Amino acid sequence: MLSLENLYPAMDLVAGTVAASPCPPLPLQVNRTDTKTGKEISGFASSHHVLMQAYTVAMKRDCQRDNKVREIKQTELTGILLAAFCNKDNTSQQLYDACTTFTRDYLHAFMPNRQIPDARFSPYEDIACDTYKTNKVICSCCEHLAGLIYYDEGGANEYEDVLEPFKDMPFSQILQEYAKVHIGRALNIPSIIEIEE
Repeated sequence: MLSLENLYPAMDLVAGTVAASPCPPLPLQVNRTDTKTGKEISGFASSHHVLMQAYTVAMKRDCQRDNKVREIKQTELTGILLAAFCNKDNTSQQLYDACTTFTRDYLHAFMPNRQIPDARFSPYEDIACDTYKTNKVICSCCEHLAGLIYYDEGGANEYEDVLEPFKDMPFSQILQEYAKVHIGRALNIPSIIEIEE
């Protein structure tokens, strides 16, 4: 059971798990009701923030059977996503579609006995040209990608130096950079996933 005394180590574990995700943070639609006006307000938040909350709830729930079922499903989904990234013929739109499907199904794995969550994402064409400087979620995406590369390089370069080239890239190109990272990883561990030529 998650208690106050083990909350911070648990949050570190959750943050590390989400940071290692092969999927970039995506602009997930969130709705809330304005307490003053009663009107529904819609906006976008990072899908990684929602995943962190889902992991925290799963840890608090502490049901071994549900966690095992979730783990098996999420491992399967991760393999499917990595296969999409390693298919060199996939366009950025196809990669985005694979990422949104992955994230939606990954979230559903946290609550398998419930209806599939109504997880809506920003349409690809609305964000394809957005950059680190123009969209907060794309900023998170660039930082996540730089973190994956920084980890893979073993800290050989400064994190800021790894991040810098991504700051002016459009999101469409960032998705292709994710593909390069995952292809590079798959080439180093050929038994994990097969690269389509």
